[in-house]
Amino acid sequence: MSFVLALGAGEGEAFAQQTPPTQEQKDKAGAAEGTSEEEQKKEEQKTEEEQKTEEATEEAAAPPKQAIDTSVESPKAIFFSGDFAFTRSDLGLISDKTGFDKTGANGLLYGLSAGLRLKDVRLGARWRVYDTTESTLWSFALSAGYGLPIRPISPVFSAHVGYVFDQHIEEALYRRSLPPGTLMPPNVEMRGLLVGVDVNASYWVTQFLRIGAFIGADVMFLHRDQATLPRSIYGIPSEFVSNPLYTGSGSSIGLNLNAGLRGAFDIAFK
Repeated sequence: MSFVLALGAGEGEAFAQQTPPTQEQKDKAGAAEGTSEEEQKKEEQKTEEEQKTEEATEEAAAPPKQAIDTSVESPKAIFFSGDFAFTRSDLGLISDKTGFDKTGANGLLYGLSAGLRLKDVRLGARWRVYDTTESTLWSFALSAGYGLPIRPISPVFSAHVGYVFDQHIEEALYRRSLPPGTLMPPNVEMRGLLVGVDVNASYWVTQFLRIGAFIGADVMFLHRDQATLPRSIYGIPSEFVSNPLYTGSGSSIGLNLNAGLRGAFDIAFK
């Protein structure tokens, strides 16, 4: 009897396994799967939101990055600048009592400047060399300037006054005053007052570095010392002895015209 019951129960289970699931069972299984997928998506969304929240918190906690503002420079600074330019230097363009055959020549200008900048006002000193084909002049001057508050290109207007003197004057300037057979030409010296102006267009590369073009002019009030008679293997003819170069001093008013490049940088302080 028990054997028959067991056999019947086994056949019932086998029949139940072979019977296809009903529509109700399929709906329940689908609903269960849908619920599982929704829960998984919610978990993923929650994880993404938490990650974004953490990143935002880290960004807020980090110190802000300060971008370089090239439109605003330090209100106080020590400045240094350098000039490289073409120059037309004429020792007697405006007035000539030098006794020279000619007074003008072309060449290069180079110089250095340093000083104090208080916002847009500049006060400083400059050294320049006017190196031409016929003469070499040095000048030391005090300068003052003002820069317009325009960016990124700032016009700067400046004026300077100082002392100019020669390092060398070529014989070509007074060759007609040299007698035939000259062994040693005289040492001709010139010096005087220099007054000038220039305009510079400075491009602000950074808060501290500027570069640009400039043009300028210098008026020179020059004095020439009386020159000694040169030595000649043939002696000195009388017409050369009475030459104005050797009988007295001379004077002139000259002019330098300059155009070139200028670079400058600041060392800021409080």
